[in-house]
Amino acid sequence: MTTKSESKLSLVTCADKDARLALDGGEPVRTEPLPGPYPGALLMGEEEEREVLEVLRSKGLFRYYGPEVLGKCKELERRLAARVGTKHALVVNSGTSALKCALFALGVGPGDEVLVPAYSYVATADVVLSLGARPVFVEIDQTMTLCPRDLAKKLHAGVKAVCVVHLFGVPADMDAILAVTRPLGVPVLEDCAQSLGAQYRGRTVGQIGDVGIYSFQLNKIITAGEGGAVVTSTPKVHERAVRLHDHGNDREGDAPTADMIGEGFRLGELSAAVLLAQLGRLDEILGRLRGAKRQIVGELAGVPGLELSKAPDPEGDAGVAVTFAVESAERAARMIKALNAEGIRVLSQYGGKPIYQQPAIRAARLEPEPLCPRTQDLVARTVFLGLSSTYTKRDVADVVCGIKKVARAV
Repeated sequence: MTTKSESKLSLVTCADKDARLALDGGEPVRTEPLPGPYPGALLMGEEEEREVLEVLRSKGLFRYYGPEVLGKCKELERRLAARVGTKHALVVNSGTSALKCALFALGVGPGDEVLVPAYSYVATADVVLSLGARPVFVEIDQTMTLCPRDLAKKLHAGVKAVCVVHLFGVPADMDAILAVTRPLGVPVLEDCAQSLGAQYRGRTVGQIGDVGIYSFQLNKIITAGEGGAVVTSTPKVHERAVRLHDHGNDREGDAPTADMIGEGFRLGELSAAVLLAQLGRLDEILGRLRGAKRQIVGELAGVPGLELSKAPDPEGDAGVAVTFAVESAERAARMIKALNAEGIRVLSQYGGKPIYQQPAIRAARLEPEPLCPRTQDLVARTVFLGLSSTYTKRDVADVVCGIKKVARAV
């Protein structure tokens, strides 16, 4: 919640600044860059160093054998499953690998249809294609996540899976989505790459559908530079994910080998060591992100011409980013240029285009050509601000000041 002192700080800062845009020769709101959107990375310290040195001294860098295996990967899986609320967790070498393992575990293969939101990082669709399946794109709504109404129009019993992306830390409307998928028995994959620790109506995202995934890439909530995880409470789904990630093996299962082809998606002990320390920081990171977002959103509410993105469960929002739409793509482009000149780094995330307009997906020549006009319109008009876990009161005040200043002038 915004305090009176914080509110006063932002208002005074705005009043003291040159009203002219920096683009027009005025004084910018700030000359020093804002902290980058690297929530976990910016808070690394002695705990991560201690965990990594322990593994280095053991010389046991591989999770399954070595001079002295400390079991960091196994411990990370145990703690992650406990945190999320699932029976199983599998750590892998990237969020993309986690997506592939999860889709494979649900039985997705050549010729299958997988429904995905029309707006997300390109991996959401290119992993579907890598399995020989076909992505079918569903509109998003004002939450920037999958629209349950459009899902209901496009879902049928032949769909192999639905991938729901909790984008920018905002959980999708899972009750409405499951009300559509459950009657047809279509499994739901929760892509929580950007949303570890986010909650939907008291439940941690990743445990609500049939399987969930996370990413630990550098700009994610916790990080080891790269890494990912698959979580589920269904034993068969877990086993299939395990086997795909380790060349068909399940080294801890009842049958250690199987006649299936797998790949090499294993996570190393060094990365797991970093992530164990980072997982211990999760509540602090989320608290910092949520606090910054609450204040920024509270200050911007009611600013003419800005339509702040919605959240089905605002209390569960991880606070990763602030996004807002304006009336046209042209105004969004002008605002982005003006805000960057003011020292407030914003952008049109993913180029302001749906997945199917990204070059890699266009090259797949999907037939029929996918079209989600509402998504195309919305994302072209949307401005994205990635938040940091190290924002000071002054940083928050400058963000608010910059956006208000530009909104008045552009």
